[in-house]
Amino acid sequence: GMFNQVSGITLMSIPFFLLMGNFMNAGGISQDLFGFARACLGHRWGGLANAAIVSCMVMSAMSGSAAAVAAGIGMIAISEMRKTGYEQSFSCATIAASGGLGPIIPPSITMILFASMISDPKVGVSVNDLFMGGAIPGVLIGIMFITYASFACKKRNFGKVSPVPMKERLRYFGKAIWALFTPVIVLGGMFGGLFTATEAAAVAALYAALLGIFKYRKIKLKDFPHIFWITAKSSAQIMFVIATASFFQYVLLRTRIPQQAVNAIVSVFGSIVPVLLIIILMLVIMGCFMEGTAILMITVPIFVPLAQAYNYSIIQLAVVMCISLSVGVITPPVGLNLYVLSSITGEKVMRIAKEAVPFVLIMITVALLAAFISPLSLFLPSLGSV
Repeated sequence: GMFNQVSGITLMSIPFFLLMGNFMNAGGISQDLFGFARACLGHRWGGLANAAIVSCMVMSAMSGSAAAVAAGIGMIAISEMRKTGYEQSFSCATIAASGGLGPIIPPSITMILFASMISDPKVGVSVNDLFMGGAIPGVLIGIMFITYASFACKKRNFGKVSPVPMKERLRYFGKAIWALFTPVIVLGGMFGGLFTATEAAAVAALYAALLGIFKYRKIKLKDFPHIFWITAKSSAQIMFVIATASFFQYVLLRTRIPQQAVNAIVSVFGSIVPVLLIIILMLVIMGCFMEGTAILMITVPIFVPLAQAYNYSIIQLAVVMCISLSVGVITPPVGLNLYVLSSITGEKVMRIAKEAVPFVLIMITVALLAAFISPLSLFLPSLGSV
């Protein structure tokens, strides 16, 4: 009863986060973000790649989905990178991977789904705590992406842009400041306790719409039906999976399969260390073939009781699972972001996938770090609960 209402309200935020992503991409926010990042970073080695990564990180702090972030930055950044002599497959892989930060850096649709799929009301994890848990690991992945991109671009001698004088940079900042307010509204409002995830998403969607209409003048009233229609379509897909999930969980609970699985695993492994390694490996492999939401539906009912059996933090588990699942957006055959970038640029999916291997390794590394170094995911939530 009570739990369903909570999850119902929280799940309501998903359409709003998707709507915001669509407004951002239609409204020109991504353009200003990338312009500002390029002005600050473009003259260094790998500057454009880094500008794209940073823009993806900021957009990830507004939108909870990987594809929205990758599409938004991809459309703008790749043509610039091509002009500067970047290999297209590398540019695509960089943005496809950085879009994968969307679900890790808060807010995150994956985290909302994770919370909604915990069937035991005694496991009280708040969506805000899960969001905060992903912040440090998400930024860490971003920093490692930037480091790798700088080395790779230097080694392959991809071009740089000429430095932008300080006055110009300030002008770009002035343009980007409106876009940069969005994460402040979303995250500041949620972590400051001003509003729930759902309200934050709704406010931000409205803000992104107003920016697109009045500031950028890119969105016209005639565009609204289309934007609402794409949002409704994506929301319906996710909601359909969730509806299936609740039925699936009911069956699992009645058959006691999760309990038996947990008991079996606990009797084999004395510590959670090998279990975590298996969880990460399983999710990465499943992510190659299935969509994240479906994987969560199958794994959460088993992994959450498992973590409890070992007294392992559910927030930490959520973060580890979220990172491991985000790897799936850049692994073939079913890597969502590979297809997003392939469709934007016409680059072959497998060539992008090949260039994405180092990014996959970085994400798996951080998943392992988050699994075994608890402050990475628990430090920020602990501040909130003091």
